[in-house]
Amino acid sequence: MKDQLLFQSSYSEWATRRLLTACATLPPTDIDRDTGGSHATIRRTLYHFYISEEFWVQCLRENTLPRLADIGGDADPTPTSLGDMQRDWPAVWRDLREYLEGATEQELADQLVGPDCRIHRWKLVLHLVNHATLHRGQVTSMLRQVGQKPPNTDIFTYALRDRS
Repeated sequence: MKDQLLFQSSYSEWATRRLLTACATLPPTDIDRDTGGSHATIRRTLYHFYISEEFWVQCLRENTLPRLADIGGDADPTPTSLGDMQRDWPAVWRDLREYLEGATEQELADQLVGPDCRIHRWKLVLHLVNHATLHRGQVTSMLRQVGQKPPNTDIFTYALRDRS
């Protein structure tokens, strides 16, 4: 299980890095153009899944869950710049990788328990990857809407890059 979670999280990091690199070349007007998506703009969408990953990795590392009513919400705070996300996101990925490398198979199979919910740790890691994939797809669509060609972030491409 650990190897699979490390693969999935490494893939997600790789794909997000590719997307951030593609977005870094955009003018601010395109990064902040309302394209009608769930988080309106490229920057807001990237920021949404950045702060979500940061939050869930913190929960894993601290072995705790908040009340369900305190998770998420309809509005994300004002997003930081793309440059700030490029600078800060790698620490989140590092923290997740260190958590996974240090966890035992049993710990990954055990549940995080909150006041009104519980989830297996491995399922939470898969949620991180799935959530990121959803929003990378949205950003990919937004890039097309502003006239850009998005990078290939498919897991098959990631798997083929290392043919060992």
